[in-house]
Amino acid sequence: MKPLVTTALILLTLLEASCATTLPGPGAVNTAPPLSYETYALGAEKPEALLVALHSSGSTPESWDASVKALDIAVRVVLPRGSRPRREGFTWFPEDHEKKDGAGKTADVERVAAQLADLIREVRRAHPEIRRVAVTGFSYGGDLAWMLALRHPELVEVAVPMGTRLLGEPARSLPPAHRVLVLQGEEDAIIPVQQTLARVADLKAVGVPIDVRTYPGVGHDAAPQLVEDWQVFLRQVLQAP
Repeated sequence: MKPLVTTALILLTLLEASCATTLPGPGAVNTAPPLSYETYALGAEKPEALLVALHSSGSTPESWDASVKALDIAVRVVLPRGSRPRREGFTWFPEDHEKKDGAGKTADVERVAAQLADLIREVRRAHPEIRRVAVTGFSYGGDLAWMLALRHPELVEVAVPMGTRLLGEPARSLPPAHRVLVLQGEEDAIIPVQQTLARVADLKAVGVPIDVRTYPGVGHDAAPQLVEDWQVFLRQVLQAP
């Protein structure tokens, strides 16, 4: 399926900030570099569903093209790009991100998630027909997809984070109609599957509408069965009345 709207590259300078445990205060400035993104529509001129797909570290937005076009549904796609060059692609967080403790990592993710939240608002202002928003991502992109669902439930109804650490604690309740599905390889050497299972169980216990699917023999990778389940789930939630 070919895009029905010409791709546009839009540069946003975003001025929200956040910290590890609180939301941005008045007048706070987000010091993370500005983000750019690409957007196009599939299946209709004005789709009512929006899918924001976030690439992994060292990758590019274009890595999502084949998967999102294979959804074969009416959807507007937004593909943000991490602001920091890494290897052959881009990344989202500073070089010292992995050296930080849990609070420091969470703060990094919250800062970029605040930028992405503004990006979603910008897209929705330009396309007021949008009624449902889903976010997804792998690895660092998965961390951001989860943080958007956690910190910005007024913007995001559905999240599919993959290979994620699920950083941050709920500061408020997520609406029960929201959906979060975590996809995780059981042989992931970066994100241990038992850690993910325990984290999801803890979140469910406090009322977060979250589920997890794991995949035997799959590492820190988007294996074919994982991608197929990702597509089936998104088709269902993005086409729901």
